[in-house]
Amino acid sequence: MRSLSKVFRLLMLFVLAGGLLAAVPPQAQASTAGLRGVNWADQRDNFVNGVLYVSGLTSSDTYSSAAATADQVVGQLYSISGANTVRMPINEPTVANYWGTYTGAIDTALAKGKVILAYWAYSGGKPASTAGFQQMWDKVVGKYGGNPNALFEVINEPYSYSAGDLNNFYDAWLARYPSVPRSRVILDGTGDAQNVPAVGGDHRLDGTLLAAHDYSFFAGYESETEWANHLGGYIGAYADRTVVTEWGGPMSPGSKNGVHYDTIDYSIPSGSFFADYIRGVSAKMRSLGVGSVYWPGLRDGDWYSLTTKTGTGSGTKLTLSNASGLTRLRYAWGIGDGGGTYVRIVNAATGLYVDGLGRTTSGANAGQSGGDAGRSEQQWVIENSGNRVRIKNRATGLYLDGVGRTSNGAAVGQYAASGSANQQWSVVTDADNVRIRNGATGEYLDSMGRTSSGADLGQYADSSSANQRWRIVAAG
Repeated sequence: MRSLSKVFRLLMLFVLAGGLLAAVPPQAQASTAGLRGVNWADQRDNFVNGVLYVSGLTSSDTYSSAAATADQVVGQLYSISGANTVRMPINEPTVANYWGTYTGAIDTALAKGKVILAYWAYSGGKPASTAGFQQMWDKVVGKYGGNPNALFEVINEPYSYSAGDLNNFYDAWLARYPSVPRSRVILDGTGDAQNVPAVGGDHRLDGTLLAAHDYSFFAGYESETEWANHLGGYIGAYADRTVVTEWGGPMSPGSKNGVHYDTIDYSIPSGSFFADYIRGVSAKMRSLGVGSVYWPGLRDGDWYSLTTKTGTGSGTKLTLSNASGLTRLRYAWGIGDGGGTYVRIVNAATGLYVDGLGRTTSGANAGQSGGDAGRSEQQWVIENSGNRVRIKNRATGLYLDGVGRTSNGAAVGQYAASGSANQQWSVVTDADNVRIRNGATGEYLDSMGRTSSGADLGQYADSSSANQRWRIVAAG
């Protein structure tokens, strides 16, 4: 009853403010697959206590100079990626104090495609002032409510609200702006946009779009399958209305928790937990047919940024940061095949590659040999198998197999496909390398320090040795 009372008081305020008009019926939402977006963000992130300046704009810009910058930024983001939507942040100071300039960028972007205007609360996961929040949206909706290319994300990551309070908050927003078609309103799931069903299940909000966010730091999986299921759990039964308005991973070299990572090749399965995340969630979005907005298409200084900017104004130039990352983004949008099929696995200590050695008999030992990118015996397919993977040789068709051998130094075998855990491996990130652990024996793939081509591949208990560190690289 307390929640209903709060909503009643809010609605009465809206009536007095003249915000309530005749209600319009909710509009059905069939699919979001056509929404292909990128975020354009402030270098400081968008949680700014003050005016937001998306990368390339400054306090000295005017309407015309902001329009010139947006013409270059949005135009190149679209031509590089194939996007048709840009998500841009707003907050109270930006709309109150920078609107005359910022609308130059927004208007230009709207002429090129769709624009999601998303509200960022500076802190606390909710507006500091209800009156200030309403004044901001009154101004934004007043200008762009009639533009069919404008979408409105009511609040980004509303983590301070309970599900009931958030849904009441959304219901009040819809009541205040009934002339805005619900198909152009985006409502984040609860938390950091992590629980879409909690919002989608409220029938007062029917017909709106729903937003989910997912990042590699939301969980600690080392499996494409687990990441796919993670995002699927956020969306639930509401894929037909959901847009993933934020997801992304490193596109340039950088560091996490003090560990440096080189540029990641996202065409490679199980190359790192970042690769598992990008590949897993992109595959899930593709299979569900949900639209998505990559974070960020452009944000200066962010190693997740899909592009890097040089120049200013009409001289702005964007450069793609990671071609394999773009391939997975486009795959999420339903475009292309997502990248390569075959990989090679090289040892950090010996420089030798895991090799089937042309042995086609089940039970034959797997080996290692010097690099030869053209040899199919050194090329492998990594297949998802639950939260583990299976590793299949291109030449022999056999799978790496622990053969139930639990003794340190025991050879790794190759066998025809089976349902055995001996053929299932966990791939665990170790900075730019991985370690590969057998699901049955618990032993790790180990070069045993053997430097002779043709030497048997071993398995060994957990150690800190570089013999257990491998790098998975694209074949060819």
